[in-house]
Amino acid sequence: MTDFCITRVRYDAQRTHLAYVEVSENLPKAFGTKYIVPRGFVADLIRRGNATFSTWVQNSEGVYSKGADVHVIDGTYLSTVHNSIKRDNLGNLPEF
Repeated sequence: MTDFCITRVRYDAQRTHLAYVEVSENLPKAFGTKYIVPRGFVADLIRRGNATFSTWVQNSEGVYSKGADVHVIDGTYLSTVHNSIKRDNLGNLPEF
C-alpha cells in the first residue's frame, strides 16, 4: 500500500508540465483529507524516500481503484511509466 493517492492534476498555463496535484492519505478503506500541493513537493518526497504515491482512478459509479505507482524522472518529473522521457505522465487523471 502506498502512503498517498493522487486523484486529480492541474497543468501549468502552457500545459507543458504539471503544476499541482490533488493528494490524500491512503487509509485502509478510505482516503484522508484531500490537499492541493505543488508537483515539486511530491517529487521531492518521492526522490528523498519520504513517501510513496500512486494514482487512483474513479469509475462511472464513483468508486475509486488503484492505478499505477508514481516515481520521479530526473529528480523533477512525476510519471507512472518507467522510462527516461523527461516529462510528467500520470496517465489520464481528471483535471481541476
